[in-house]
Amino acid sequence: MSRIDISKKVLLVTLLIFAVLTAAFTLTYSMQRSNFLELEHNDTLENVERVQNAVSAEQEYLDSIVQDWACWDDTYEFIENGNLQYINVNLQNQTLAGIKLHVTLFVNESGDVVYAKSIDIDTAEEVSVPQELLQLIKDGTLLTKAENETISGFVLLEESPMFIACHPILTSNSKGPVRGTLIFGKYFDEALLASFEDATCYSLTMYRTYEELPADVRSQIKSFSDFPDRPIIIPENDERIAGFFELEDISGKPALIIKADFPRRLYSNGERILDNMYFFLLLTGLMTGIGVKFALDRLFVSRIIQIDDFVTRIRSERDLSRRLSLENNDELYRLSKEINGMLNEINLAEQELKAQEQEKKVLLDSLNELVIFVSPELKIIWVNRSALECMNIELQKAIGMSLKDIPGTVGLLSSYLNFERIFVTGNKKSGEFTTKDGKTWYIQAIPVTGEDGKIIGILEMCRDITEKKKAEQLRKREINHRIKNNLQIVSSLLDLQAEKFSDRKVIEAFKESESRILSMSLIHQELYESGKLDSLDFSSYLRKLIADLIKSYNTKTGEIRVKLDISTVFLEVDTAVSLGIIINELFTNSIKYAFPAGAGGEISISLVREKSIEEITGNNSTGEILLESSGKLSGASKNYKLIYADNGKGFPEGLDFRNPESLGLQLVNALINQIEGSLDLERRNGTKFIIHFKSEL
Repeated sequence: MSRIDISKKVLLVTLLIFAVLTAAFTLTYSMQRSNFLELEHNDTLENVERVQNAVSAEQEYLDSIVQDWACWDDTYEFIENGNLQYINVNLQNQTLAGIKLHVTLFVNESGDVVYAKSIDIDTAEEVSVPQELLQLIKDGTLLTKAENETISGFVLLEESPMFIACHPILTSNSKGPVRGTLIFGKYFDEALLASFEDATCYSLTMYRTYEELPADVRSQIKSFSDFPDRPIIIPENDERIAGFFELEDISGKPALIIKADFPRRLYSNGERILDNMYFFLLLTGLMTGIGVKFALDRLFVSRIIQIDDFVTRIRSERDLSRRLSLENNDELYRLSKEINGMLNEINLAEQELKAQEQEKKVLLDSLNELVIFVSPELKIIWVNRSALECMNIELQKAIGMSLKDIPGTVGLLSSYLNFERIFVTGNKKSGEFTTKDGKTWYIQAIPVTGEDGKIIGILEMCRDITEKKKAEQLRKREINHRIKNNLQIVSSLLDLQAEKFSDRKVIEAFKESESRILSMSLIHQELYESGKLDSLDFSSYLRKLIADLIKSYNTKTGEIRVKLDISTVFLEVDTAVSLGIIINELFTNSIKYAFPAGAGGEISISLVREKSIEEITGNNSTGEILLESSGKLSGASKNYKLIYADNGKGFPEGLDFRNPESLGLQLVNALINQIEGSLDLERRNGTKFIIHFKSEL
């Protein structure tokens, strides 16, 4: 290792630590900033509640004085005889202006207005009573009938919104019978809004309708209908934050939207503190990283490089008389002492090498696996005891024997490993093979290289895994059975759930999901019934799948005919699952889009095997080979062509079938990529999909 390499690694470690610290600081910053936002939100809610309380207090004040006037013997007598003394004493303009009333209405039990007055409380001059109020009295909206019935809230008038308080007219003891309704009103105008601002020290704005709100606010405030009593908090900018709450009229409908905006002092101060802390921590981390890098270079890296140079020189010059000298009594110093001691022991190690070789032989002979070491000339160099017993020959006779002359099972296993290919490529091979006597062997061939990097031989190991494979077969069969049952349960649940919906698109989505699950469930049913766990008869599976799909979509056999042209073909499980789902999606699309309701037609599906280039040219001399990726002995990959066609309306011209928007065709393309296949489309006389793929069986 050169100086620059070790220095770069130390630098990378330092940068990594700094990056981790930066990420931690950033995460902490984000969390604290969120906490400040939450504090600001809660503080704004409290401020908005103060404004709400001020509005409620105004309404409560109006409710209180209307109750005092309505439950009064003088009022009770006045509503009956309309005496002028009551008016002259109690209903003077200055009196009503003093208690902040804009409108005073006395209505008898018949709904007739006995007395009405409206004044300007600023000038104490009488003005006309709003016609809208008189209309509300006429239609009975503001009238009370029972002793305990009151009306309180807002009414929207053309001039301005108004606080309204209505109370039945009773005696001073609050007894009846009710002789009418006393109605007090106070405008919720800009002057009152300004008084609320003075009382709360906040800036307030009143909107009569949702449409009056600014456009940017309307985009965030969709509706108060879900939570009408809950204020909505919206930051306006970095300096101001606003709270919105809704006021309802006497009928419970939205009447006003009040906006209260506040300065964002809490958030601004918190963000400033966090920014200062963040940059301070980053600066501290940077300075610490630089210091650590400098210390590591000086105290450790330079000395490690010295050790590396010494070891490299010893190896290149083979001068065992050299010794390594380091200062400071630490781990590196002790390492240098160990290196010096190791050089003294190398000679002893060489003498012990032969003893170790003998120990290795004993160890390999104790293994149950068959172990054979083969030379580049394909002759046996060494073989362990288990292999000798299987070959039924002595060690001296086995050494030098050619691979093609090895008797029994060992020779059969070795003949399939293609040792010539391994010597050329340098790649190890492994896999499984079943002999005629029913035993299953795991075979592995590992090339062994010398000091110059050339392959000096191949180590072949064979292990009998018959019992293990039997256990795996039983376990896989049980798993397939359970998967099939679970998928059928899911399919039944989807079918039951679909019955609860009436929307056609929802039902179709359930049916499509059910059919996909059905296609996978049939795979595991076929595997369980056949007993073969790595492959299945795709023709049998396809016939069952098509029959279930026709039944699922309630398709009459006379309307849509399905023609299958497929012989007995065994495919890998993964490939069969993908093809089953692909056919399911294409069949579903044909039912939905190719044939309009009531129209008949034909769907044809065929699967044929295509000859490979080696089969066409006759260049397939290797016969069976060992598949490294799949881990089992098998023939070469076979090419297949699946054709799905219908004579329906045809595939739309403007639709890109390789980049579709529908889930079904997206799934088809994804599964074809998964099995490393290709998809082509023909639009003549309906729709034809052509799929090319390979299978290792």
